[in-house]
Amino acid sequence: MKEQIKEILKDAIEELNEQLDDNEKVEFNENTRFIGSQAALDSISFVTLISIIEDLLEEKMGVTVQLVNEKAFSSKRSPFYSIETMTQYMEDLIKEAQK
Repeated sequence: MKEQIKEILKDAIEELNEQLDDNEKVEFNENTRFIGSQAALDSISFVTLISIIEDLLEEKMGVTVQLVNEKAFSSKRSPFYSIETMTQYMEDLIKEAQK
């Protein structure tokens, strides 16, 4: 499932990049940061990315999840920090949604 989630993240970033100026485009790699001091996204782009990811999860995996929720805000370390933390968080949410 992790590879499928990473593919969805990659597709979401590609879709977001179509909307961004050349100097704002986001690279997809393990070092990509979504939030924090070295974030690749501004707040508007982050919200757009979350929306794209939720749509792709429903389209490609048939699962409806809300990525920004109480669980995300109550974590000691944000699940939105990087590709890796986001992948793990999404996997957990999908498993919960499929129960």
